[in-house]
Amino acid sequence: MTTTGFPLLLVIAILVTAVTGIWLLLNARSVAALFRGVPDIEPGPGRKRAPRGTTIVMLILFNIGWISAVAIEWTAWNGAANAVTQAQPYMD
Repeated sequence: MTTTGFPLLLVIAILVTAVTGIWLLLNARSVAALFRGVPDIEPGPGRKRAPRGTTIVMLILFNIGWISAVAIEWTAWNGAANAVTQAQPYMD
């Protein structure tokens, strides 16, 4: 893998996590409805909820994103990425 491979993968994983996390926060009613059983109280007027399928996809992408970010960092911490990420000293 090139020297830009690991940082690029990490940036992509972080962006996927951030974007889907923001979406999930903005659509919290949809997330709550996804995990709610039988609704005892009907929700009042408010923003329209997102489709169930979209909410599930965003939850899956969010989890894939943060798990990927941790896995990429773990690979770098364990030394598997040393040959790729090792900085070369400046030559005088």
